[in-house]
Amino acid sequence: MKRLCPEKLLAIIGPSALTETLTDMLRRNGISGYTLLQASGAGTSGPQTGMLDIDSNIMLYVILSEERVPALLDEIERLMRKGHHLKAFVSDAAVLAIE
Repeated sequence: MKRLCPEKLLAIIGPSALTETLTDMLRRNGISGYTLLQASGAGTSGPQTGMLDIDSNIMLYVILSEERVPALLDEIERLMRKGHHLKAFVSDAAVLAIE
């Protein structure tokens, strides 16, 4: 029988220049697994096309336990308060586990 384990999905959107900062943050918090994608779109600061490095965004996905979420959100908030343009979304996720 298939079993779904409850977890959290943290999605972070931000400038590609912060890739190392964000992945270091994950490692400091004991998280070694993530998915990193190039992202484009538009927001209050206009289109982010990814045509130039300064115009390039990433989307970072992390599956983690609920207990680890607050520490990561605190670090993301600190980066935002320093002026970095980041968005973070937390949602429930059901992860397939093999019994």
